[in-house]
Amino acid sequence: MEKIAIIMINYKDYAKRFLKESAESLSKINYPNENWRLYVVDNESSPETVASIKELAPEAVIVPSGGNGWGHGNNVGVKKAMEDGFDDYFFFVNMDTIFDPKFINEALSVYKSDDKIGIVQSKLLLHPPQNGQYYLNSGGNALTFLGFGYCAGDGKVDDISMETTDIISAAGAGLLISKEKFMEIGQCDETYFMYHDDIELSQKIKLAGYRLVLAPKSVIYHKHEFGRSIRQVYFMERNRLRFLLEFLRWPTLIIIFPAFVLMEIGMLPFEIMNKWFGAKLKAYGYFFSLKNLKLIFQKRRAIQRLRKIKDREFTKKFVGKIEYQQIENPLLKYVANPLFNLYWKITKYLIFW
Repeated sequence: MEKIAIIMINYKDYAKRFLKESAESLSKINYPNENWRLYVVDNESSPETVASIKELAPEAVIVPSGGNGWGHGNNVGVKKAMEDGFDDYFFFVNMDTIFDPKFINEALSVYKSDDKIGIVQSKLLLHPPQNGQYYLNSGGNALTFLGFGYCAGDGKVDDISMETTDIISAAGAGLLISKEKFMEIGQCDETYFMYHDDIELSQKIKLAGYRLVLAPKSVIYHKHEFGRSIRQVYFMERNRLRFLLEFLRWPTLIIIFPAFVLMEIGMLPFEIMNKWFGAKLKAYGYFFSLKNLKLIFQKRRAIQRLRKIKDREFTKKFVGKIEYQQIENPLLKYVANPLFNLYWKITKYLIFW
């Protein structure tokens, strides 16, 4: 039977807040105990955090780390799991989660159903339920042609009849990937640090010709907390621009450029009003460094070498509008979404390369 490493990352007080309930739910899963192991990567590790993890999840393997974001944490966890022989599959999960007993079996069953599947995402439900009803956090993530990613279906009533289906991108809070395919695409890109890191991983898989699939019977309950700081805005914008530059072919970038400029201008009042403009300028400033540009083009060359599909297929399921409950506003709903959705509906048919 396949050996599976469940890899989650602790950061600061996450373990104290979430690990006990998460580990307790893992103790009830119906996958044989000898064939899975929990690895807790302790970012910004200290004697206090290690002691806390040992107390809350004594069965976990603790992997100390200096702290360098989601991608680094997963890569470090994978390295340790491979040393231990728990390396047929890796399940990257958040710590603020509770697991359905069948989540591994259901995800693995879908993964093994087709050799062309590269990543399987569990269905993420918001926890706790509201009035006895669970709501979706993610049934797969959406990705716009301008690089904005968001949780598809977020805030909608859980549809228990959801079927196994291909998705645009996988949420990093609960995704399964095989060692073979993870190593083939070069693991996680640690330089993304946070935000778009799961998009970067997912889209490398897709560019390499593999499918991204939702396993709706593999359920993970997510204690999602929405928030946005100046620091978060910087990484979201920086990594969104990096994603576009590293993944899309030059003719595609030219086609979307007018919409990109219009979006950037349209976002200015919103950014100024929310005091995010400084973070946006800092994100742009990142691209004026020769060192950073050299890194981006090195990454671009490596990513393009993975390419097994044309941009026409790669961008086929990209969307032209943002439908995310947490940031919905009238300007987005009635002006930006219709405009950019129409732009994408027309221009995507021009992509033949």
